[in-house]
Order: sequence, then structure tokens, then C-alpha cells
Amino acid sequence: MAAMDTDDAASSSFEAFATAFRSAKELDLGTQLDAESGTALVFADVCARRAAWARDHPADDHALEDVDALAWDAEQHTWKLIHALFAYVQATYLSARLVDQPSSEAEAPVHVYETPIATVQRILASSHELSELNDMLPVQHPVEVRKGYLPFTKNALRADKRTQVSGMQTRRQRERLVEQLDPDAPLRGPGSWDVDDVHYEKALVRSLFEYVREGSLPLALDLCVESSQSWRAASLRGALFYHDPALCDPPLEEPIGNRTRSVWRRVARKAAANLSLDPYERALYGALCGDLTSVLSVSESWEERLWGYVNARFEQRLERALAEAAPSATSSIALDPTPAGEEPTAEASESLDSIFEQLAHATAQATEEALDPYRVVQRAVITDTVPDLLERVNERLPEMAQLEERVYARLVRFFAHLALFCHLVHVPLPAPVCEPLLNAYVSVLQKAGEPSELVALYASSLENEHANHVYAEFLCAMDPDASLEERRRALLQAQPHGLDPAMVARETVAMVMAELQPSLHPSDEIRAWNAGLSPDERRLILAIDWLTFFEATYVDAIGQTNTLMRAFMATGRLHAAHSLLARLPSELLQGLGDMELEEDQLLELDHWRSYFDVLDKGVAVRGLWSDSALAESRSEQRDWVQSLTAASELARLAHMELLELGWLQFEVADSARQQQLQLIRRRYIPEIVLSLHWMLVDTSQVVKENLAHALALPNLVADERLRLYVEFLAPDMTQSPLQRYLRQVREAALLALDRGQNPLGGRTPTVF
Repeated sequence: MAAMDTDDAASSSFEAFATAFRSAKELDLGTQLDAESGTALVFADVCARRAAWARDHPADDHALEDVDALAWDAEQHTWKLIHALFAYVQATYLSARLVDQPSSEAEAPVHVYETPIATVQRILASSHELSELNDMLPVQHPVEVRKGYLPFTKNALRADKRTQVSGMQTRRQRERLVEQLDPDAPLRGPGSWDVDDVHYEKALVRSLFEYVREGSLPLALDLCVESSQSWRAASLRGALFYHDPALCDPPLEEPIGNRTRSVWRRVARKAAANLSLDPYERALYGALCGDLTSVLSVSESWEERLWGYVNARFEQRLERALAEAAPSATSSIALDPTPAGEEPTAEASESLDSIFEQLAHATAQATEEALDPYRVVQRAVITDTVPDLLERVNERLPEMAQLEERVYARLVRFFAHLALFCHLVHVPLPAPVCEPLLNAYVSVLQKAGEPSELVALYASSLENEHANHVYAEFLCAMDPDASLEERRRALLQAQPHGLDPAMVARETVAMVMAELQPSLHPSDEIRAWNAGLSPDERRLILAIDWLTFFEATYVDAIGQTNTLMRAFMATGRLHAAHSLLARLPSELLQGLGDMELEEDQLLELDHWRSYFDVLDKGVAVRGLWSDSALAESRSEQRDWVQSLTAASELARLAHMELLELGWLQFEVADSARQQQLQLIRRRYIPEIVLSLHWMLVDTSQVVKENLAHALALPNLVADERLRLYVEFLAPDMTQSPLQRYLRQVREAALLALDRGQNPLGGRTPTVF
């Protein structure tokens, strides 16, 4: 994986992580955990670059960008730890188990004269826990190499010898310098070394300790030799395990290490406990022999104290493993186990969880540090409880949302990528663990204004069903004011990442319906067809758009349109139903004949379209009727009358056709849907009849025959073939639509008498 380009203000951290993750998705396990370019290391590199950027832009206010350099550093270290442990667990331990390699710490030696260093290497290779404990910290205070041993003290003593003949007080006498140059001279007293030598000695010992803590004992030995302290190099070399190339295979020219390391180790323990020594010198020997107290005395940070505990436990477990392996060796020099009287210290023998508990309660500062999210993650990684940690994070997501926006965005991004990394390196995580984190991260991306391509990238990392669900949730949360083209592009972004746009569209609409349909409470009144839409009504209507972008979901668009039309009409939302039907694209409606659509769905849509066609024709008549005052001249008046006559006749015929059609009277398999259609028919048939009646009566002032049409309409209502009168019968007769209609018919009949017309129109009266 190629190193990333330097991030800048134009490239957000979200994009930087997306670039790294996009490149990692197609890699095999070995490449994911590569020692130089593993995915976790690339994430760490992103953090390092963002930390540098944050230091250069401390006052930047870039949306949800985190400018906390220390937080980026902490995340960087965490990713490096994740890489180190996951690389071992997945690439070594699990691979060994797959090929049925033995994993016992006391495995039989591969050579009859196996030397201690070979035994240690074998034990580390076969012991999962010991290999995980073999951790290091970087050198933080390197010291320059200075040739010559105690040069300032040596020069002062030489100068004293030259000045003794003068009888003057020498520098050694004034500053109480030592009389000899051996390493123990200050301890025997009187006097001490020159102050410059003391400072260098302290710095040197501290640097040696950090080299050992880093796992670079050879570098520490070289530093001792180059600084003219070969005796110290010899002392530290006692920590090396013995190996003789004449006895085993590893290619070495000559034997190395200490045959009696256990004896050296006991001496090192005494040095680590010697309070007269410099604290870092005590810690130096303590680190090599596994002493905990001396190392903790110079450990300031949480990571340093953790290393002290882990190192002590590692050394103790290694000594125990060597002791257990000793009986299997036949050579007298193969092993030099810990004597029976020396037992591991209680602190070092504790479990890893106990170590973390001790760390958390050591001091008030340690308690606060232990609650840092990245240290919590480090603990989970070390104790192999990452899935449990992610489950706890999911539970606390609502609580985390109360944090500062930048902090919340940073943590959600980190945990989402941790879950994805587990997926990439084949650490099984159940979908309920990944989904909430990715949903939260999708929300962060959306709030940060990141492109939909990033959301599709992360959603596609889940199993297909859950991936579609996550991306659908993102589409549900899109700005309702986004253009149709923007929404189309957002949906199609799913395809390059292996998601099915059709399935995503269906899931999106289903989510919106499930969320908002329950809010459509029934109303006793039917709202005007041109009333304003509420936000929920608008969102429901816009949701159907997701199914109209390509032919694969046209059938679903018709089914969901019918469902939503029933919901709107049943609750008196005539205006919303009208808007929904008007929004269906012409290409969808033109292709109805070619769709594999169930007949009842096609028939229902046709009935809705017929109803609103009738409604539109009635509205057109009323529009013409209200324009009567605009006709000033006789010719304009004549044209207006002709237009009104034609429009009213079209409206009348459309109304009659709808009523005779048996509107919404067709068989469907779903009883609940059938009942809903019957409810809508009972609610709107009286309104259709009354609307036609009022239009005919009003326009009869100009179109005389319309009054006769109005008085003939009750015969259609009473016709036993159509049984329209059934829809007028309400349980509460005081509110019966039939009574309301009969009053209107009576008034029309009286109007006909006033005009000298026969109210029966030559027909036999109809009795309801």
C-alpha cells in the first residue's frame, strides 16, 4: 500500500481515512498485516500527518475536523499497537493452529543439545501469550556518544597532581572530587565525580534504560563501548541468553550470551533494589531481570507504567517456561533455570486484567488516564477483548453524542474504522456490533458535508443486507430540499461499491414509510385539494422518488404509491394524494403496459388517476365560473359561455363515468387493503356526488340544462345496480351524508320551480 500524500486543509481527515480504507478493502490478509505497510500502520500514518497538520493550524475551524494534536498522537500509537498485536495473533498464532502446529510452551527441543537462546526462541514462537507480551516503547532521550571515560573528572585529577607542589588548595579538595576513577568510587566515598560527568552519566544511564525498554539491547551495548564504558557493556551482556553455534543451527561465528544467566539475574535484582544507585540505573537492571518496582519508579506516563508491568510479567513467565523446558534437555549447559527458591513476584504474576486494574488505581492521575478512550482501546487490544469493547461503545453512543462535536466525530470515526479493520483481518464481529457504529459514522460524514461516495464506501463493508440498510438510512437522512438529480446520484453511488441500488431504494422507502405513516392521524374533514403540505407529508411523497430513477423499481413505485394514496385518502389528506399522483414521472406512467404488475395494483392506480382527473375537471369549471366578471364585451361573454358549457359537460361526463365505473370496487387478496378501499369509497363517493351536484346547480344559471342533470342525479345514486346509496348511509343518521344530499336536492327542486322548470324532468320520482 503506497504511502499517503500529505494531508492539507483541502483534504479532510474523513477523506484521508476513506482513501486508506478504500485501498485496503481488496488486500489479502498477509498484506493487511504487512510489517511495513499494514492497514493499521497506514491509519497510523494518517494520524501522524493530521497531528502535524493540527500543530500547524491550531486555530483552524474546519467543520468537524479535530485539531487536537495530542489526540492524533494517541490514536497513532493505538493503531501501531493494534497492528503489532493483530499481526502476531492473525498471521502467526492462528496460521500455526491451522496447520496443527503444537503450541505448548514446554515443547520438546528440536536439538538434543539445545542452548537457552534456542529454547527461548522456540518458546516465544509457540507461546501466544508470551509473544504478545514482548512489547517495546521508543527511545525518547537519546544521548550523544562521548569518547573517554569520565573525561572531566580525569582532567581535574591530573590538574590536581600538577598543582599539589604549590601548596594551594586543589580543585579536588574544593569540590570534594573522588580519588579514584573506578565506577564504584562515588559509592565508597568520599567525593564525587565532576558535575559534567555526573550529568552525562545520568543521561547515559537513562538512554541505556530506554534502549533496553525499546528492545534494543545490542544498541545499548554498542553505546556503552563507544562511550568507553566496556565494563558496563560486560555487565549488561550478562542478560543475554547463551548460544553456541556448534550445538545448534543459527549462523553465528562464535558463542554468545551468559551460561549462568540465572545467577546474573539474581545479582541484577539486587542492583535494582539498591537505593544508593541512580534510579535509572536501577531501572536498567530491573528491566533486564523483570523487577517491577525499580521500573515503575522512573515511569511517568500510563504507557511507561504499563510497559513495566508487562515486562515484569514477560520475564517471569519466560523464566518459568525455561524451567519447565529444562528436564527435556540433555546437555548440562542447555539451560540454567531459575533456582527453586526464587519465585515470581506477586505483581508480575497477575493477569493482564489485574495489571490494568492496578494501573487504574495507582494514583489519581492514573485513574484519569485509564479512562482515556485510546487507553481503554489499548487495554482491550492487549487483553483480546475488542469485540466486547465495541459492544460497550454501541451501548454508549447516545451518551457519547453529548460530547463536543469534534470529539464525538473523532471517536466515532476511530471506532468505526476499528470495527472495519477487524472485518478486514478476519476477526469475526456480529453485524449488530458493526451496524450502529457505521450508522453513527455515516451521520458524522453527512453532518460534515462529506460526499455520498464516502458513505457508500463504508456501508458496503457490511454484509449485503446490513450494507443496504446502512446506506438506506443515509439516504433517508438526506436534505429533503436536495434536487432530484442529487438524490439520483446519491443512490447510484451504491453501485460501484457492490451495493444493489434497487434494494437500497426499496429499503429507503420502507424506512420512511415505517417512520412517518403512523403520524398520519385520521381527520373528520377532507382538506382542500390545494392545501399546503406538512413536512411529514412532503417527506413521504418525496420518498417515492427513490423508486422512480430506473426501471428495476418501477413496479415497487406503483405499489408504494398505491399504499401511500390509500393512507392519504383514508385520513382526509386529499391535497397530499393529489401532489403524490402529480409527482409520478411521465416515463413511469407511459410504461405501465410493459410492467409485470399485478392487475389489482394497475387497476387501483387507474382508479386514483380517474378520480383526480374528475377533480381537476371540476376545478377547471370552478375556475371558469370565477372568471365570469372578466368577460366585458359581448363576444368575450359568448366565448366564456361556450367554454363553461364545454367544461361543465366534460366534468359531468367524467363524474358519471367514475360513479358508474364502480370506483375502488375490485377484488384484492389482502383483506386489510380491501377494507381500506371500502372505507375510502364510503368517504369520497358522497363527496363526488355532492361536488357534481353543486357544479351543475351553480352553472345552471348559464347552462340551463345542468339543473335538469342535477335533478336526475338522485336516480343514479338510488340505482340498485350501482348501490351508490349504500355509501351514503352513516351509523349516525344526524350526520348522514344522505340527509345532507337530500336537502341539496330539495333546494335544487325548489330552484327549478322558481325558474318554471319541471323538477322531475318528466321522470318518475325516485324514493330513497
